[in-house]
Amino acid sequence: MTPAETAMSFVDAINAKDVEKLASLMADNYKFIDGDGSEHVGKARMKVGWREHFELIPDLTLSISEHFEKNDTVVLLGWSSGTIMENGELKPENAWRVPCAWRVKVESQKVAVWQLYANQHILHEIYDRIRSSHP
Repeated sequence: MTPAETAMSFVDAINAKDVEKLASLMADNYKFIDGDGSEHVGKARMKVGWREHFELIPDLTLSISEHFEKNDTVVLLGWSSGTIMENGELKPENAWRVPCAWRVKVESQKVAVWQLYANQHILHEIYDRIRSSHP
């Protein structure tokens, strides 16, 4: 697979909420860099992280409109959308959609780095509202 094919397979696994497929595409030293700059390292840790993320946002969807590839790095441009779970329900007021970019570093057909670039302000507003309504 080319780096772009590996990156798009990772997107497909995210959209399918397929944690095992994600893990099969992760390098052992996989690093996730969130939009706030926080880093989470390791395949085992991130299998748990992705599983928890899908429980919190079960309809998470990445929509890729363009991609660029140079050597082992792929840049994806598009949108991320979903609904944050509240008390076991997907409420319309907890839905969001934000423009995003991802930098994907591929090593030996595995994703070594998945870095998100996004303004996640709306997600934090939803989290804060949910927390304040359920003390």
